[in-house]
Amino acid sequence: MSSHRSILVHISSDDVSDWQMALRNLANLVNDGSVETPPELMEVVVNGPGVRFLLETSPEAAKVSQMAEAGVEITACANSLSRFDHAEQELATGVGTVQSGVAEVVRVQQRGDTYLKLP
Repeated sequence: MSSHRSILVHISSDDVSDWQMALRNLANLVNDGSVETPPELMEVVVNGPGVRFLLETSPEAAKVSQMAEAGVEITACANSLSRFDHAEQELATGVGTVQSGVAEVVRVQQRGDTYLKLP
């Protein structure tokens, strides 16, 4: 289980344009001063086929690692990694895992934290 965050962003799409839009939306959220969204309060959970974008070999790996370095907790669903034949060791720098992405989403919602599905 992850540490307490106040905003959970959930991504599951494996469409490149969806993933790029989600990254732009995350950046916009962090940079908008009208909403308190410091990176250290954010968690990104990726499940389903979208986990491929968290791999070190992904064209977006550098952006993912930059978000992690900025304090955003980024986690891949271990069940999805297994289902799509990826190992945890293949993940980009700074990416962790949760056993079940959907269970993490439920935990966060039960805590009363903000849930945002992108895209």
